[in-house]
Amino acid sequence: MGAVTDVDLATVLAERPYPGRVLVVARTAAGLACSYAATGRSEASRQRRIRLTDDGDLFVEPTVGDAHDPLRHYRAVRGGDRHFVLSNGTQTDPVADRLAEGAPPAVALEDLEYEGDPPIYTPRITTVIDRQDQVWLAAAHRGSAERASSDTIVTRIGALEVGQGALLSTYSGPVAEPVTNRVPVSITVAAASHVDLADQLWDGLDAERRVLVAGFQPHDHLADPHLRNAADQ
Repeated sequence: MGAVTDVDLATVLAERPYPGRVLVVARTAAGLACSYAATGRSEASRQRRIRLTDDGDLFVEPTVGDAHDPLRHYRAVRGGDRHFVLSNGTQTDPVADRLAEGAPPAVALEDLEYEGDPPIYTPRITTVIDRQDQVWLAAAHRGSAERASSDTIVTRIGALEVGQGALLSTYSGPVAEPVTNRVPVSITVAAASHVDLADQLWDGLDAERRVLVAGFQPHDHLADPHLRNAADQ
């Protein structure tokens, strides 16, 4: 068997014309960095932006009207004393609450549900990072077409060297027929900071479908997040 070769971020994104929502964790020259992106196929899904709240969290909210839709509007990032939680949905708060109560990350990521949006049933994807730069990535997805219960795959990421990272997206297939994605892939990145990482993620997404991107360093409690919104372009 040949050696496993990591693929660079741009190549992974090019191979996923519709990745849905994307979590990236990578080691840059400036330290561990995280980035989150959302893309959209429908007009409603593209009417969103991400912003820094007064509490120091990142929230995905509507750009048109003020009606709240839990499938499209949610707290994407929440920091705590010992952990950061980054996710694509309303699971951010319950996972952060479990961690605050002392649950280990692998336990805090259990018992999550996929989104109730047939026929694709979008996975709930979540990242937990502790203060020692340990990283967990999890995907809660529909068990099978015949079984509606949720399965969860939790991956603990090993130590990352500068230029190494992991990417987890909700889909990996074409725009017309999204394919549910369940596990992260190892990637290489050429990013000097969380700003570079977010910009490279943004540039690698389909310009017609990208909605938002955020990049941050988990140790700074989002002191200087880098945000890009299609609505602001």
